[in-house]
Amino acid sequence: MYLKELTIDNFKNLRQQKVTFSAGTNVIYGTNAQGKSNLLECIRILSIGKSFRNSKNKDMVNFNSDYYYIKGIFDIDNEEITVETGYKLNQNRFFKVNNNKIKSISELIGVILTTIFSPDDLNIVKGSPFIRRRYMDASISMIKRNYLYDIIQYNKVLANRNKVLKDIKFKSENLKLLDIMDEQLSIYGSKIMMYRKQYINNLNLIVKKILHDISDEEVEICYWSNVMDKIDDIKYIKESLSNKLKLNREIDIKYGDTRYGPHRDDIKIYVNGHDSRIYASQGQQRTIALCLKLAEHEMIKSENHENPILLLDDVMSELDLNRRRYILNKVTGCQTFITHTEKDDIKGDKYFLISDGVIMPD
Repeated sequence: MYLKELTIDNFKNLRQQKVTFSAGTNVIYGTNAQGKSNLLECIRILSIGKSFRNSKNKDMVNFNSDYYYIKGIFDIDNEEITVETGYKLNQNRFFKVNNNKIKSISELIGVILTTIFSPDDLNIVKGSPFIRRRYMDASISMIKRNYLYDIIQYNKVLANRNKVLKDIKFKSENLKLLDIMDEQLSIYGSKIMMYRKQYINNLNLIVKKILHDISDEEVEICYWSNVMDKIDDIKYIKESLSNKLKLNREIDIKYGDTRYGPHRDDIKIYVNGHDSRIYASQGQQRTIALCLKLAEHEMIKSENHENPILLLDDVMSELDLNRRRYILNKVTGCQTFITHTEKDDIKGDKYFLISDGVIMPD
């Protein structure tokens, strides 16, 4: 799987242009704030439907325009796949695969596989539980296509339940609705928790090996749930979540919020037996984040029997020479995009200079 050609029109500072890439390593270089990360953002959006920088659609439109458009032509086992997206101010965004408009982002996930590593990934280790849940959701969606559907449905029911909880003081008849919603939350929630547990178990084994290759430190990654400790049977998970929701209904009504479920999940990461959020140095945290991303890449490749496109956004400058070499040796055989300030620091198959939003093959 690789990106052959990318057409960009008014995406942030990247104006109208068409670029062809190598199936190997593409080095995107230039000084800061020229558009290097914007290029990787375009590729990632074509893969998962949203920005890895959490940019809103209106903020991704060039200042001198009222729309943006991105089109990628990919090669997958010698078959050409076209993915397009566009957005116009005050209108809905669209996605097309092979010129067919798709109705839901869940239809897009899994068509184009990508793994991205950026400086912000340090927050997976040291940031909030929300960031780690978002990381799990993005990663698992690349492996299990049904997962994203379950997440979307769960979040819809959760939002409706929280609204009912807030209104129930004024509409006591809505108590009956909670029984229906609790059943739906238990169905979708148990699937999500099972997927997450399996993913973290597999991730833990791979990260242990990668970290051992890089350093002598030990790591342990655990899935944490406020519903139950034992997560190995989906029927048992569903019953446990259903019981938690019923037992805590009065408290939920009091606070107008659902306090138990996978929307409160977290990942616990221990280095040498200690909580990495509290005791790990920034260097250790960065190394763990690197291991997580390399493991994610390996898992996506294994599950899909296809090498994901690797996006390395401004991370090489923060790594020593040995870690740089390790990354590039670990992900051989996949198309790679590396953004960097200097051309000569990175060995590549094709080089591109970006200056003021213009991408120029070198």
